[in-house]
Amino acid sequence: MRILIRRLNLGSVMLVTLSSVLSIAPRLSAQVLGPNLGSLTHSLSRVGYSCTNSSGGHGSYSEFQLTDFVYTPTSGVSGGAQSLSGTASYVVTSTGGGGTCLPIGPHPAELKGTGYTIEVVPSSNGSATSTISVPGYINPKYIVVGILYAPPGGVVKGGVGSGTVVYTDSNLVSSTVTTKDSFGSSYTETNVATLSSGLSILGWAGGSVTGGLTNSYTMGTTTTDSTAVTVQKTSGTVLGVNGPTCPYVGVDHDYDIIEVWVNPVQLFTLTNSGATSTSTSYVVPNGYGYSTLDQPGMDVYPVYAGELNGDLAVRSSTTMAFARAWAANEVWASGAGPGLTAQDEQTILETDPYWNCTYESPWTDTGTTACAKPPAPARFTESGGDESFPYTQPEPGGSPNYQTYMISYTNTDTQGTDITDTTSQSNGIELSFKATAFGVGFMDTLTETSTTTNTYETSSQFTSSNTTSVAATIWQPPCNVVGSVCSPVYPPSNAYQPVTCAAITSLPLAFGQGDQFYIYQDNLFGTFLMEPYLEGQ
Repeated sequence: MRILIRRLNLGSVMLVTLSSVLSIAPRLSAQVLGPNLGSLTHSLSRVGYSCTNSSGGHGSYSEFQLTDFVYTPTSGVSGGAQSLSGTASYVVTSTGGGGTCLPIGPHPAELKGTGYTIEVVPSSNGSATSTISVPGYINPKYIVVGILYAPPGGVVKGGVGSGTVVYTDSNLVSSTVTTKDSFGSSYTETNVATLSSGLSILGWAGGSVTGGLTNSYTMGTTTTDSTAVTVQKTSGTVLGVNGPTCPYVGVDHDYDIIEVWVNPVQLFTLTNSGATSTSTSYVVPNGYGYSTLDQPGMDVYPVYAGELNGDLAVRSSTTMAFARAWAANEVWASGAGPGLTAQDEQTILETDPYWNCTYESPWTDTGTTACAKPPAPARFTESGGDESFPYTQPEPGGSPNYQTYMISYTNTDTQGTDITDTTSQSNGIELSFKATAFGVGFMDTLTETSTTTNTYETSSQFTSSNTTSVAATIWQPPCNVVGSVCSPVYPPSNAYQPVTCAAITSLPLAFGQGDQFYIYQDNLFGTFLMEPYLEGQ
């Protein structure tokens, strides 16, 4: 023990301080900072103070000092144990009096390391609560951000007019995703970091922001699920979908367009509650960015459902987009790679519940095939209560008419906000994160190696009042006059092949060849489905 006498001049107050220094222990046991995050050790000493001020007031104080911090990351992180500079302290008073030596209470330390921050908050008994925050991101292969359902199509002879639905002013074309089911029992996905509605999506590579922002899509939180993030089309950005060119097909969901984001990054922060070695550790979602390894922008690719179910030829641009060759240098689990697999493509396809409702899907005598049934009431809300339109031929000699509809969104009830669609996919990680506390820690949190579970949910934006609408233009199927009558007559007797626009005499009338269509709002992706109905069925 050593006794020190220090004379301090604090303005007009002269303090004579007697301090005795006693080292309680050379080093405390390591504090576990959470599974797969590492541990922290430090030295602890206690200093006693007594002081007298100019008015004769006396006081005695103790100060716990935490120094010599060493962070040891989870195994697999390059560099090993790391010494961190900084001092945390806690000053307590043991007797009253008018003397003032040091401010009472905790004096935390913020310890900055490479790729992490540790906040140390000491307590009055010399113990401490240490919380680590490790930010980073992973590279999923894709995220589905919208499904554009094809309307009944047809191009009038001469190339004038076609069925189309255009989303311009709507910002409700969106997807809301949580990854909370991806993590093991030691981790919980907690509330998303604060993301204000309309936050820009930035470009990322090498662990830092490297690109500009996208003006086509924005993101924000949703009150439906505090761990979910909504990516939505910005108002004014145009998305449109046309029906097939053959008017006698009616609705053919081969021509539905699935909007697939193929260069996303998902940002997370690993953290812990910091209280004890058994405390829960958390994965905090921080939203999305896009990888500038691909291009200097967000890459949302429109793929036809028919390309994925085998009915339509796969375009070369689809093959290139889904190969994701630019991501070859990312780190992937054994047997996995950056390109979308056949299973990935099937998973994407099945986010469209009408993926197998094509030009070959028949009506039955009751019109109740899986495709012809009314849509699932939880996921689909009938627009305007009973909004519909006819799809019939003009009289012989007459020109096809068209009608433009402004389709308004309908507020959903609680039932309409409880739908989910869960998918799984393997994800990569950039080399800059591979051997860091984030890279090792995040991958070890996953229930299944390098695999995240994405749950698509309904956003709360569908329960609030709004005046958003989309435009739809529907043309009648034409009447080609043969012998003073329309030939073929619509609805025809047989299914029609959409590419050749020829009757398939071996197949009966298809479900899509209705003469009345009802409009439904998809509460999962914020787009509109046109469901056929056949008079007399």
